[in-house]
Amino acid sequence: MAVCLCLSCHDDLDQFPETGILTENYYNSQESVESTVTASYNNLQGLYSYYMILWGEVTSDNAYVQAPNSNGGVSSLEDFTWSTTTGFVNSIWNSSYDGIFHTNMVLEVIDEVQFSSSEVKNVRRGEVLFIRSFLYDNLTTIYGDVPLLTKVTDPSYAFDDTRTPKAEVYDQIEADLLEAIDLLPVTYAAGRADKQAARAILAKNYMKRGMFAQAVQQLQQIVGTGKYSLVDIGDLYGVENEGNAEDVFSIQYASELDGNSEGSAYYYNFTQPDNQGGRGAMAMEPAFYNLFDAADKRRDLINVSDNAYYANKWTPSPNNNTGDGGDNHYVVRYADVLLMLAEALNETGGSAEALTHLNAVRTRAGLSGITSTNQAVLRDAIALERRFELFGEGHRWADLLRSGNAVSIMNNFFASEGKNIVVQDFRVLAPIPQSQVDITAMQQNPGY
Repeated sequence: MAVCLCLSCHDDLDQFPETGILTENYYNSQESVESTVTASYNNLQGLYSYYMILWGEVTSDNAYVQAPNSNGGVSSLEDFTWSTTTGFVNSIWNSSYDGIFHTNMVLEVIDEVQFSSSEVKNVRRGEVLFIRSFLYDNLTTIYGDVPLLTKVTDPSYAFDDTRTPKAEVYDQIEADLLEAIDLLPVTYAAGRADKQAARAILAKNYMKRGMFAQAVQQLQQIVGTGKYSLVDIGDLYGVENEGNAEDVFSIQYASELDGNSEGSAYYYNFTQPDNQGGRGAMAMEPAFYNLFDAADKRRDLINVSDNAYYANKWTPSPNNNTGDGGDNHYVVRYADVLLMLAEALNETGGSAEALTHLNAVRTRAGLSGITSTNQAVLRDAIALERRFELFGEGHRWADLLRSGNAVSIMNNFFASEGKNIVVQDFRVLAPIPQSQVDITAMQQNPGY
């Protein structure tokens, strides 16, 4: 089991200045800054415990909501009927900007605070630049143009009415991550950002922008470290396998810590139906399950219960505490890196090399290799392999968006399943939360 970081908010985090204006009395020590860096990581726990996973899976041809009464309006993800006031629309926005607030607080004061060493100070700067970039990358995927805040602004107060064009946000993400790569260590403790984590998020952003050659450069550097490898499927999930050689960056959770406040609820939310004590928030589509080759070891990671299919990538909580599981969440793992590299190489004329990385993942799953180097054939094969490899981990909707075919793929899927659902083009973006529009006159996304 990996060493788990305690990512709870320290007591002094309750002493944030009410207006968001920093005071000398608060930020006068390394300890205070360290606490806020910890709070920035802690923010990721909440984001990825529920809504970000569902946004990536249920809003796709991978999964549906087994129990329609799951909270936060998640059933609207399945049929594309969310609105400007749906719970998850507000929750993802607010949690993301809360995290950005914490990172900006650190960046505002860190130069003036005495640290034990310049090396530690540089690493802390790199960590918050990484987290801020990661949050903005998610925000642009979900909402499109968003306010770009690089100075301290208390998220409980109104933004102005400006939404920054996402191209400018991308430029900030790139600049921040390149700086973070310079500042972060080659290897760091589990759950803390290092150079390879920053390169992976930068590569994802490059691919979203169609900058595949730049993505290849970053991904090849990760592979070239020799630090990572594909582990056996049986050694990939579960608390006992955390910190394995495939983990590039993961969000840390721990059971029975800080009054059971540091655990995850993945097993309860996503692995158990509602009539067996779970939430039933996500079940895999039968049509997706039927795509698996019988020899594919990953098919065994789907559990069949009451004629429904559940991703079985998480372990039960101890002491029957449904929200206190110990499972970490992979944000990036090595199989994802290899498949991204295969995709980026295929888009830049390197189809033969792309096959090597694609087939490494397939071989680990017990499958034979793909032989075609036709770009279109390989593009489809890589996309399908990403579904098989990463299901339940929150990647599919972003992959569909990156393909440029999300709407047509989903409409074809619904038609093939006989579902009376038609996805309109504007649904590729979520709405800006109505609460923000009301207090700022911020322009709403089209269609809402």
